[in-house]
Amino acid sequence: MSDCKPTHTPLDSGIKFHDIENDKDINNPALPYRALLGSLMYLAQGTRPDIAYAVSALSQFSTRYNKTHWAYAKRILRYLKGSANYGLHYTRSHKHLIGFTDADWGSCTLDRRSYTGAVFLLSNAAISWESRKQRTVALSSTEAEYIALSDAAKEAVYLSKFLSEIGLTSLSRVTIHNDNQGAGKLAMNPVFHSRSKHMDIRCHFIRQALSDHPLELIYTPTDDMIADVLTKALRKGKHVSCIEGFGLKDVRIPRT
Repeated sequence: MSDCKPTHTPLDSGIKFHDIENDKDINNPALPYRALLGSLMYLAQGTRPDIAYAVSALSQFSTRYNKTHWAYAKRILRYLKGSANYGLHYTRSHKHLIGFTDADWGSCTLDRRSYTGAVFLLSNAAISWESRKQRTVALSSTEAEYIALSDAAKEAVYLSKFLSEIGLTSLSRVTIHNDNQGAGKLAMNPVFHSRSKHMDIRCHFIRQALSDHPLELIYTPTDDMIADVLTKALRKGKHVSCIEGFGLKDVRIPRT
Protein backbone atom coordinates (compact mmCIF):
# COMPACT_ATOMS: atom_id res chain seq x y z
CA MET A 1 0.00 0.00 0.00
CA SER A 2 3.03 2.31 0.11
CA ASP A 3 2.47 3.20 -3.55
CA CYS A 4 -1.32 3.48 -3.33
CA LYS A 5 -3.31 6.46 -4.59
CA PRO A 6 -4.39 8.65 -1.64
CA THR A 7 -8.05 9.53 -1.02
CA HIS A 8 -9.54 12.61 0.63
CA THR A 9 -11.90 10.74 2.99
CA PRO A 10 -11.75 7.40 4.85
CA LEU A 11 -15.00 6.15 3.24
CA ASP A 12 -17.27 7.21 0.40
CA SER A 13 -20.03 9.53 1.59
CA GLY A 14 -23.42 7.87 1.86
CA ILE A 15 -21.95 4.38 2.10
CA LYS A 16 -24.34 1.69 3.35
CA PHE A 17 -23.09 -1.52 4.92
CA HIS A 18 -24.93 -4.78 4.32
CA ASP A 19 -24.70 -8.23 5.85
CA ILE A 20 -23.13 -11.07 3.86
CA GLU A 21 -25.31 -13.73 2.30
CA ASN A 22 -24.06 -16.91 0.60
CA ASP A 23 -20.55 -15.69 -0.09
CA LYS A 24 -17.95 -18.41 -0.48
CA ASP A 25 -15.18 -15.95 0.40
CA ILE A 26 -16.46 -15.22 3.92
CA ASN A 27 -13.60 -14.87 6.42
CA ASN A 28 -10.96 -15.67 3.81
CA PRO A 29 -7.72 -16.32 5.79
CA ALA A 30 -5.76 -14.74 2.94
CA LEU A 31 -7.24 -11.38 3.93
CA PRO A 32 -5.70 -10.09 7.21
CA TYR A 33 -8.86 -8.10 7.92
CA ARG A 34 -8.87 -8.42 11.70
CA ALA A 35 -5.17 -7.62 12.00
CA LEU A 36 -5.63 -4.49 9.91
CA LEU A 37 -8.66 -3.43 11.94
CA GLY A 38 -6.67 -3.84 15.14
CA SER A 39 -3.94 -1.55 13.85
CA LEU A 40 -6.46 1.01 12.61
CA MET A 41 -8.32 0.89 15.92
CA TYR A 42 -5.10 1.66 17.80
CA LEU A 43 -4.59 4.70 15.60
CA ALA A 44 -8.23 5.84 15.82
CA GLN A 45 -8.18 5.72 19.61
CA GLY A 46 -4.80 7.41 19.94
CA THR A 47 -4.30 10.35 17.60
CA ARG A 48 -6.63 10.07 14.60
CA PRO A 49 -10.28 10.74 15.46
CA ASP A 50 -10.92 11.36 11.75
CA ILE A 51 -10.97 7.60 11.08
CA ALA A 52 -12.92 6.67 14.22
CA TYR A 53 -16.28 6.24 12.47
CA ALA A 54 -14.86 4.22 9.58
CA VAL A 55 -13.03 1.86 11.93
CA SER A 56 -16.05 1.50 14.21
CA ALA A 57 -18.36 0.73 11.29
CA LEU A 58 -16.03 -1.90 9.82
CA SER A 59 -15.42 -3.51 13.21
CA GLN A 60 -18.96 -4.88 13.27
CA PHE A 61 -17.87 -7.26 10.48
CA SER A 62 -14.79 -8.59 12.28
CA THR A 63 -16.36 -12.06 12.58
CA ARG A 64 -18.00 -12.10 9.15
CA TYR A 65 -16.21 -10.24 6.36
CA ASN A 66 -15.45 -10.60 2.66
CA LYS A 67 -13.53 -8.84 -0.12
CA THR A 68 -15.85 -5.84 -0.03
CA HIS A 69 -15.07 -5.10 3.61
CA TRP A 70 -11.38 -5.66 2.90
CA ALA A 71 -11.58 -3.03 0.14
CA TYR A 72 -13.23 -0.59 2.55
CA ALA A 73 -10.44 -1.16 5.09
CA LYS A 74 -7.77 -0.60 2.44
CA ARG A 75 -9.45 2.68 1.52
CA ILE A 76 -8.76 3.89 5.06
CA LEU A 77 -5.08 3.12 4.42
CA ARG A 78 -5.24 5.17 1.23
CA TYR A 79 -6.70 8.05 3.23
CA LEU A 80 -3.95 7.74 5.83
CA LYS A 81 -1.36 7.73 3.05
CA GLY A 82 -2.56 11.18 2.01
CA SER A 83 -2.71 12.50 5.58
CA ALA A 84 0.28 10.74 7.13
CA ASN A 85 1.60 14.00 8.58
CA TYR A 86 -1.64 14.92 10.31
CA GLY A 87 -1.75 15.19 14.08
CA LEU A 88 -3.57 16.98 16.87
CA HIS A 89 -2.18 20.49 17.28
CA TYR A 90 -2.60 21.97 20.76
CA THR A 91 -2.06 25.67 21.40
CA ARG A 92 -2.04 27.85 24.49
CA SER A 93 -5.58 28.74 25.47
CA HIS A 94 -7.55 29.76 28.55
CA LYS A 95 -10.82 28.38 27.19
CA HIS A 96 -12.69 25.86 29.29
CA LEU A 97 -13.61 22.36 28.12
CA ILE A 98 -15.86 22.32 25.04
CA GLY A 99 -17.79 19.31 23.78
CA PHE A 100 -19.75 18.48 20.64
CA THR A 101 -22.20 15.59 20.37
CA ASP A 102 -24.21 14.25 17.47
CA ALA A 103 -26.20 11.20 16.37
CA ASP A 104 -27.15 9.74 13.01
CA TRP A 105 -30.62 8.31 13.57
CA GLY A 106 -31.22 4.72 12.42
CA SER A 107 -28.22 4.83 10.10
CA CYS A 108 -27.20 1.18 10.50
CA THR A 109 -29.03 -0.80 7.81
CA LEU A 110 -28.34 -4.06 9.66
CA ASP A 111 -30.32 -3.33 12.84
CA ARG A 112 -31.45 0.31 12.48
CA ARG A 113 -29.52 1.42 15.52
CA SER A 114 -28.14 4.95 15.51
CA TYR A 115 -24.54 6.10 15.65
CA THR A 116 -23.28 8.32 18.46
CA GLY A 117 -20.41 10.74 18.01
CA ALA A 118 -18.83 12.99 20.64
CA VAL A 119 -15.63 15.00 20.95
CA PHE A 120 -14.20 17.23 23.69
CA LEU A 121 -11.67 19.98 23.04
CA LEU A 122 -9.11 21.61 25.30
CA SER A 123 -6.29 23.91 24.19
CA ASN A 124 -7.97 24.09 20.77
CA ALA A 125 -7.73 20.38 19.97
CA ALA A 126 -9.47 17.12 20.79
CA ILE A 127 -8.57 15.34 24.02
CA SER A 128 -11.41 12.80 24.03
CA TRP A 129 -13.68 11.39 21.32
CA GLU A 130 -16.07 8.54 20.66
CA SER A 131 -17.77 6.95 17.66
CA ARG A 132 -19.98 3.94 18.31
CA LYS A 133 -23.34 2.39 17.61
CA GLN A 134 -26.00 2.96 20.27
CA ARG A 135 -27.05 -0.04 22.34
CA THR A 136 -30.78 0.36 21.70
CA VAL A 137 -32.98 1.30 18.74
CA ALA A 138 -34.11 4.93 18.97
CA LEU A 139 -37.69 5.64 17.88
CA SER A 140 -36.99 9.21 16.78
CA SER A 141 -34.11 11.51 15.90
CA THR A 142 -34.70 13.38 19.15
CA GLU A 143 -34.34 10.17 21.14
CA ALA A 144 -31.13 9.25 19.30
CA GLU A 145 -29.68 12.71 19.97
CA TYR A 146 -30.80 12.56 23.60
CA ILE A 147 -29.03 9.24 24.12
CA ALA A 148 -25.88 10.71 22.56
CA LEU A 149 -26.20 13.81 24.73
CA SER A 150 -26.53 11.73 27.89
CA ASP A 151 -23.47 9.65 27.05
CA ALA A 152 -21.49 12.82 26.34
CA ALA A 153 -22.55 14.22 29.71
CA LYS A 154 -20.99 11.22 31.45
CA GLU A 155 -17.67 11.88 29.75
CA ALA A 156 -17.98 15.59 30.50
CA VAL A 157 -18.43 14.93 34.21
CA TYR A 158 -15.38 12.67 34.24
CA LEU A 159 -13.18 15.17 32.38
CA SER A 160 -14.37 18.05 34.55
CA LYS A 161 -13.51 16.17 37.74
CA PHE A 162 -10.14 15.14 36.33
CA LEU A 163 -9.20 18.73 35.45
CA SER A 164 -10.20 19.88 38.93
CA GLU A 165 -8.11 17.16 40.57
CA ILE A 166 -4.96 18.22 38.72
CA GLY A 167 -5.47 21.87 39.66
CA LEU A 168 -7.11 23.18 36.48
CA THR A 169 -10.37 24.15 38.13
CA SER A 170 -10.72 27.26 35.96
CA LEU A 171 -10.91 25.03 32.88
CA SER A 172 -13.23 22.40 34.33
CA ARG A 173 -16.48 24.08 33.28
CA VAL A 174 -17.95 22.25 30.28
CA THR A 175 -20.03 23.52 27.39
CA ILE A 176 -21.69 20.81 25.29
CA HIS A 177 -22.95 21.66 21.81
CA ASN A 178 -25.69 19.65 20.10
CA ASP A 179 -27.70 20.21 16.91
CA ASN A 180 -31.11 18.91 17.97
CA GLN A 181 -33.28 21.45 19.76
CA GLY A 182 -35.75 18.79 20.87
CA ALA A 183 -33.07 16.82 22.67
CA GLY A 184 -31.76 19.97 24.33
CA LYS A 185 -35.19 20.95 25.58
CA LEU A 186 -35.84 17.42 26.82
CA ALA A 187 -32.59 17.48 28.79
CA MET A 188 -33.21 20.85 30.41
CA ASN A 189 -36.93 20.42 31.13
CA PRO A 190 -37.51 17.92 33.97
CA VAL A 191 -41.28 17.80 33.37
CA PHE A 192 -42.67 14.34 32.54
CA HIS A 193 -43.03 13.73 28.79
CA SER A 194 -45.38 10.96 27.65
CA ARG A 195 -43.44 10.60 24.39
CA SER A 196 -40.18 9.89 26.24
CA LYS A 197 -41.40 7.66 29.07
CA HIS A 198 -40.08 4.55 27.30
CA MET A 199 -36.49 5.80 27.43
CA ASP A 200 -34.10 4.00 29.70
CA ILE A 201 -33.52 5.74 33.04
CA ARG A 202 -29.80 5.97 32.33
CA CYS A 203 -30.50 8.54 29.62
CA HIS A 204 -31.85 10.93 32.23
CA PHE A 205 -28.42 11.11 33.81
CA ILE A 206 -27.86 14.34 31.92
CA ARG A 207 -30.57 16.12 33.90
CA GLN A 208 -28.83 15.37 37.16
CA ALA A 209 -25.47 16.26 35.63
CA LEU A 210 -26.77 19.68 34.60
CA SER A 211 -27.96 20.40 38.13
CA ASP A 212 -24.97 18.95 40.00
CA HIS A 213 -22.00 19.85 37.77
CA PRO A 214 -20.72 22.91 35.86
CA LEU A 215 -22.26 21.82 32.55
CA GLU A 216 -24.02 23.97 29.96
CA LEU A 217 -25.91 22.89 26.84
CA ILE A 218 -25.83 25.03 23.71
CA TYR A 219 -27.67 24.50 20.43
CA THR A 220 -25.39 24.56 17.39
CA PRO A 221 -26.62 24.39 13.77
CA THR A 222 -25.88 21.16 11.92
CA ASP A 223 -23.54 22.96 9.50
CA ASP A 224 -21.29 23.83 12.45
CA MET A 225 -21.48 20.42 14.17
CA ILE A 226 -17.94 19.00 14.01
CA ALA A 227 -18.98 15.73 15.68
CA ASP A 228 -20.83 14.88 12.45
CA VAL A 229 -17.67 13.18 11.16
CA LEU A 230 -17.94 10.69 14.04
CA THR A 231 -21.41 9.49 12.99
CA LYS A 232 -21.22 9.00 9.23
CA ALA A 233 -19.01 9.13 6.14
CA LEU A 234 -18.91 12.68 4.78
CA ARG A 235 -17.97 14.41 1.57
CA LYS A 236 -14.54 16.01 1.33
CA GLY A 237 -15.56 19.59 2.19
CA LYS A 238 -17.54 18.71 5.30
CA HIS A 239 -14.97 16.12 6.37
CA VAL A 240 -12.14 18.64 6.19
CA SER A 241 -14.18 21.24 8.07
CA CYS A 242 -14.91 18.81 10.90
CA ILE A 243 -11.36 17.57 11.40
CA GLU A 244 -10.05 21.13 11.34
CA GLY A 245 -12.44 21.77 14.22
CA PHE A 246 -10.76 18.88 16.04
CA GLY A 247 -7.40 20.66 15.76
CA LEU A 248 -6.23 17.93 13.39
CA LYS A 249 -3.83 19.29 10.80
CA ASP A 250 -0.49 18.85 9.08
CA VAL A 251 2.00 19.16 11.94
CA ARG A 252 5.20 19.17 9.90
CA ILE A 253 7.57 21.97 10.87
CA PRO A 254 8.16 24.22 7.82
CA ARG A 255 11.73 24.27 6.60
CA THR A 256 13.53 27.56 7.04
